[in-house]
Amino acid sequence: MRKFALAATAVAALSVGLQTPAFAAAPDAPTDFKISLVDMHVHLTWADDNAKNIVYVEQEGQAPYAAATVLETAPNDLSLPAFRIKESDKTRLIVKSEVGGELSEGAVSDWFDTHRPAAPALKDANLAANLTTTLSWTLGAVADSTPNDPLDVPGDGAVTADVDLPGANGATVNFDRGATSGTIAPQARPAAIKLSAYNDWGYGPSDTRIVRLGTLGAGVTVPASAVYGSRLGIKSTLDLFTSEGREERASGIPVELQARATATAPWKTYGRYAGNTTAAFDTGIASLGNRQYRLWVPARKAVSANTIALTPAISTSAKSSKTLIKFVSNGFTPGTARPGANSDLTAKIQPASTVKGVLQEWGGKTWGNVFAVQFSKGSLVVHGSAGTDRGTYKFRISLPAVTVNGLTLSPTTSGAFTLTVR
Repeated sequence: MRKFALAATAVAALSVGLQTPAFAAAPDAPTDFKISLVDMHVHLTWADDNAKNIVYVEQEGQAPYAAATVLETAPNDLSLPAFRIKESDKTRLIVKSEVGGELSEGAVSDWFDTHRPAAPALKDANLAANLTTTLSWTLGAVADSTPNDPLDVPGDGAVTADVDLPGANGATVNFDRGATSGTIAPQARPAAIKLSAYNDWGYGPSDTRIVRLGTLGAGVTVPASAVYGSRLGIKSTLDLFTSEGREERASGIPVELQARATATAPWKTYGRYAGNTTAAFDTGIASLGNRQYRLWVPARKAVSANTIALTPAISTSAKSSKTLIKFVSNGFTPGTARPGANSDLTAKIQPASTVKGVLQEWGGKTWGNVFAVQFSKGSLVVHGSAGTDRGTYKFRISLPAVTVNGLTLSPTTSGAFTLTVR
């Protein structure tokens, strides 16, 4: 263009006094116009006489619009970001030269489509023990309204996962083109995962189905002690969050009550229950010995039409409870007797253990040992007689710890009972 301008100036100088035409001739149209798709950009090249160029985008049924201007001093090539071209069935590019305000005829590309990928269809999602999330999906074929056009893109696109994290944070995970499954590293929770796909033209729509990585909190209240065979009134609670700041109302959540005899013993499941997040619920079992308890909540997967919600397995901390020997009965028969008359000491306990204890008498300030007593298979009978001194006397039976079926029951003292001599 610069040489052309110098030549025109020289001619004008030699033509002083000659009549100037009323219009200037339009410049020649660019030639050798080629387009290609490179790294998500439409790359254009052409040849002209060093003119300024205007690049237009035309989509079928719409007027062309100017997308870029290339100065006469710039190379005759241009890369347009593909995502800036709207999706359409038919699009073409036009390059015109401009000299002195006059535009040339356009060099016109073939029609091509600018279709983005379809939305991936999420098929399944699972949370592994290491808290990675595996996803599987299908991806429909990209529409092709201009077969064999110069900018056809290969394949159906590549899938990407957008992870919405707590707060204002987010992450993006890209999967290989053609993949139909992938794994996402452990994420802060609660988080939401949406799938979409992209090709050289940009991103398609997101899948309407969402994976939600939630948190499930658990609590357990264990009575400090209970007598043998009675129901230990353990209460449990659950809190479920699959969206930040919004607690879910859910029921039928499987939970397990686990117990162990000592802090080094393995946990075993003794009860399975259906929990909920709206109120405390009963997870009690029979008190059969001193144990530690915890609530175990297995990994949870809840599937609906639009959501797959995943929470990892959790447990509460260990809570201890003692079991006391149950005195079914104890006392003197008869409980009131004349001085020196017969009166037997009897007692029954559960479990039906063979154990030696001691009869104790209240001395006004402290309990004192009277004599040893021997239980045989849970029963005690001591034949005896009332003393000679009249009055009411208070007694109790003290038993040491016993072990039944590998579980220890704590030392236990009966309630007080009396013998009246009169």
